[in-house]
Amino acid sequence: MTRNRRHILGCVFLAGGAALAAAAVGIVSPGEVPTAGIQQALECLEKGQYEQAERKGLALATDPVNATARAWIIVGAARQRRGRRALAAEAYRLFLASCTCPATQQFALGQIHACLHADREPATPGAPCKRLGKEVIGKLADVHDRVYTESSEHFVVQARNPDLAKIVVAESEVALDRICRVILAGQDYPHSVRVNVWTDHDNFLAHAADAPEWSGGSFRLTTTNGVTTRQIDLTQRGKDGRFATIMLDRVLPHEMCHLVVKEYFGDATCPLFLSEGLAMMAESEVENGRAELAGTVIAGKAKLALEGLFVRRRYDIAEPAIFYAESFSFVEFLHGRMTNDQFRALLGHIKAGCTVSDALQRSLYLPADESFLRALASAWEDHAIEQAQYLRALAAGEK
Repeated sequence: MTRNRRHILGCVFLAGGAALAAAAVGIVSPGEVPTAGIQQALECLEKGQYEQAERKGLALATDPVNATARAWIIVGAARQRRGRRALAAEAYRLFLASCTCPATQQFALGQIHACLHADREPATPGAPCKRLGKEVIGKLADVHDRVYTESSEHFVVQARNPDLAKIVVAESEVALDRICRVILAGQDYPHSVRVNVWTDHDNFLAHAADAPEWSGGSFRLTTTNGVTTRQIDLTQRGKDGRFATIMLDRVLPHEMCHLVVKEYFGDATCPLFLSEGLAMMAESEVENGRAELAGTVIAGKAKLALEGLFVRRRYDIAEPAIFYAESFSFVEFLHGRMTNDQFRALLGHIKAGCTVSDALQRSLYLPADESFLRALASAWEDHAIEQAQYLRALAAGEK
């Protein structure tokens, strides 16, 4: 099972901490089974105790008084590890029947496919470079003497490799559609963007305005004399001279999401955690290490408190890895629990100048409550810890 299929988005496990307060804000349904039951099943899964994990998960999922549908995914994983694929597929179907999150539905469908077609060719992965094959990727490192241009509805791409220009323009449209339709809940983008693919890092830094030394991609949205420039700059090859697959799989959609979000907010300020969290969600291959790190630091003593996360700026980030991990975890947590209308309203309220806490309460049609942020933080932290534990359990099962 690939890393991106292994990743469970925020809507799979609902947090159990501060249950009554969190239920009031629509984050946890009233009457949820305590987190401890899920944690015990996950611990068994992580330790390779698949029979016990299945038994505990099955008890939670079929409880006649307070059934927990999300426990079916633990049952499915335990059965899958034991080679009981048909029964595992049935458990995933039962989970799917109660799931309303599109990303999690996709995960369950992927697991059902994996169970039913275990002896066939693996399912097509989501990351573009995993669809292309080694031979094609090898040729994408070639640099030609001339610049090739490809265009589409929203993009004009220039690169010194004709195949790369075609692939980038196609994947740009795919990424933009996902960003606007799924991540930003229906945001329109009736503009044209120039995408420059520079041959190497030095060439990239020489042409990409204000790009940090360590970056391999950047975006630009500027207006001069009434003319607006929308541009994304990318790097074709890594230091080893090979094609930089990360550019296509992660950097391109990441920078594109930054551009779309910046265009939406205009002169208003988008909190850094929100901008970066959305951009990380846009990447075609999710980095599970972020979710694992977020849960680990939250369970320990190195975490950034939620209120601190909201106001962090680039110049005052002491631990960048923790900031980005928590930003990804929290934004994904919110996105998975809010409807499209609620999420659009959240962005609109923040754009209008509301604090994040106030914007959330307004978008959920809740009266102002000083305890809201504490309940929200508790629910998210429980979720992050459970998610990290689940990912470790799955990783252990694959060894």
